[in-house]
Amino acid sequence: MKSGDAIMKEIVSIFRLNSIVSSEIKHNLKVDALSASFFALAGGALYPFLAAIAISMGAGALEVGLLVAAPFAAQLFTIYWGHLCQGRKKLPFIVFPGIVGRLLLFPLAFISSPAIFVTVVILHHMSLAITWPAFTSLVQKIYPITSRGSMMGLVKFVFGIFYIAAVALAGRNIDIFGHRWIVIGAAVAGITGSLIFRKIREPEEGKETAICRKFSHRENFSLFKKFPAFKWFILGMTCFELGKFMIQPYLPLYWINELNLSNASIGSIAIIVTLFWFLASPLWGIMVDRLHPIWVIISGAGLYTLLPIIYMTVPNWSGVMLAAAFTGLGLAAYEVGWSNNLLRLGGAQAGKFIGIYLSLVGLRGLLGPIVGSTILGLGTPIPLLVISVVLLAGSFPALIYSHRLSENKDKIETIDPEPLTAEMAG
Repeated sequence: MKSGDAIMKEIVSIFRLNSIVSSEIKHNLKVDALSASFFALAGGALYPFLAAIAISMGAGALEVGLLVAAPFAAQLFTIYWGHLCQGRKKLPFIVFPGIVGRLLLFPLAFISSPAIFVTVVILHHMSLAITWPAFTSLVQKIYPITSRGSMMGLVKFVFGIFYIAAVALAGRNIDIFGHRWIVIGAAVAGITGSLIFRKIREPEEGKETAICRKFSHRENFSLFKKFPAFKWFILGMTCFELGKFMIQPYLPLYWINELNLSNASIGSIAIIVTLFWFLASPLWGIMVDRLHPIWVIISGAGLYTLLPIIYMTVPNWSGVMLAAAFTGLGLAAYEVGWSNNLLRLGGAQAGKFIGIYLSLVGLRGLLGPIVGSTILGLGTPIPLLVISVVLLAGSFPALIYSHRLSENKDKIETIDPEPLTAEMAG
């Protein structure tokens, strides 16, 4: 039997990381991957089936839209959490809200009202949203920039394996026994993951005493003026995410009301999405390190553009499975790309950049599904699908222009850093 270190060396060697992996990094990588496996068990057993469970309780298009919007609407306040965790230890902002969020899953096992069910799910995601700015800032500190994308991809690879296993087991069991015990098991697995994550060794530079400064929206959003590349990145991601979010309420309603799919079949869709997602994540991570995150994001937007096109042209089970494969590929690119791009753009201010971005994701994630549900009320999904294609494709020019601006800024800093220093001092 090989030791954990030996196994980790073999896994890491696949991604050619041996030369830069210290014992500290290996420890954090193992803890990150182990906690991710429990988070995957929790998420895979529950998230793909929330909409189906709500629909079985009698939820309509608006309630399904709110349910889909919940993970993103919860991020409306992440700009504040990003500010609050600046200059403080990051682990408390990750562990404790994570535990609270998973404790909120227990009531879902006993709720029969779709309105209350959706409300509790929103509260669950609001608690988890507190963790994201701190987690992304912590990742910036525990993994070296030269291999950060690859290591994040490796953790996502581990996550995907356990997520698929959880989805496969949960879907059939929900059909047979109902969702109660699955929800309870998901809560226990999530809490376990948070407790394991406490073992992360946070670098000393993340433990400085916080500077008490008043939170200011004006100060945070002044970054748009100081960093035009960030402004255009936000514009591009607004098109991307609105196009992605608007069609989300349509999908479970179509699967259940039009194709009459069971939870096991919905689980199969989630498995395909996750399979392509976790296989692609390490590859996109390598692409982030070797090229630039913006090209990975654009690739993800292009893959997502195929989703509404497929639902318009191939409205059957085969089309659903094909769309699921492209969704997994696009989701992996999106997740690996946006965080790494903001870490590059933001530098020392990455926490602020991430907080602003996630807060705006929350706004888009709230409006997108609600607008999508409203358009569905017209009686045909075609207008919704067409608008989604236009928005997704419309993200390309803004993202490319953001990349050009960031490249020009890097060249100016390399040639003559004094103007930038003077600007920051002013």
